[in-house]
Amino acid sequence: MEQQNPTVHLAIAFDEGYLTPAYVLLTSIFLHNAGQQIAIHAIASDVPASDKEAMAAYVRQQGGQIHFYELDADITKNFPVPDKREVWLTLATYYRLFFAQLVPADIERLLYLDIDSLVVGSLAEIYQADIGSAVIGAVTEAEMPLRTELGIHRLEDYFNAGILLMHLPRWREQHTTEQIMQIIAAHPEKLEYCDQDALNMHFRGSWHRLDSRYNLMKAYIPHDLAKRDYRRFLTDKVIIHYNGRNKPWHRACENKLRFLYPEYLRQSPRAKQGQFVPKPITRPEMKKLLYSRVLETYFNYPAVGRVWRRVKGALGKG
Repeated sequence: MEQQNPTVHLAIAFDEGYLTPAYVLLTSIFLHNAGQQIAIHAIASDVPASDKEAMAAYVRQQGGQIHFYELDADITKNFPVPDKREVWLTLATYYRLFFAQLVPADIERLLYLDIDSLVVGSLAEIYQADIGSAVIGAVTEAEMPLRTELGIHRLEDYFNAGILLMHLPRWREQHTTEQIMQIIAAHPEKLEYCDQDALNMHFRGSWHRLDSRYNLMKAYIPHDLAKRDYRRFLTDKVIIHYNGRNKPWHRACENKLRFLYPEYLRQSPRAKQGQFVPKPITRPEMKKLLYSRVLETYFNYPAVGRVWRRVKGALGKG
């Protein structure tokens, strides 16, 4: 008898404002993991019961399972969230800290995925990755400056918490949730990136380093990657993470791989919702966006680059 693949247990957390991205993520998961047993564990705050039922029906239709968990709102109500004009972090970012206490005790591993992610490969490889004796596996946050105030003294020791492979028995044995909650209560002024900073303060470099193809952030995409090479570049990638303020559902998204989001949106139950969500953009962000688009054009269309070099040469001689 053919042996069935072990179930891959995934965790997601979102609120009502992120319902469409949640569907897009789920669509990408099932498209690239056909034949794999998938179980989704979700905390969906302020999401109406009717929407949860519709999502559960969609997941069952795809051959998966989804389990929704309730979290007492009082647990996170006093947690710090950056006080910025355009906050993309909400209290839902803290929910990943509580899955170990909510999911069944017989689940050993849990792969947490941020809602601003897309799965473009098989998850079995990362789910079964050897992380040694570590509690979590994660990918280095390449764009983060040195955070000595968190007790981190090497750039490579700060990880991005958007994709986390959790070993739940070790997490529970070491009382990880409780210890991180103590950090949040004691050092709210240090938590620029909320629970991600708290997680890094707790683990202080003692986590297993996963390859960047499991959490492909903008910093890991070559700046000179031309559009004609996008698909080739993605061949061995597993998870794309649109980290940062502007997501692929914002017109100001700078990520070269933003074109993938509408592809999965069109195949999702939310296809008629439209891709873009209105969001104001500041003048500095507009300048940054224009520079990004010009750079993309330069590498995507070599002829434009040649013309630009000739113009620069002519101006230099004038």
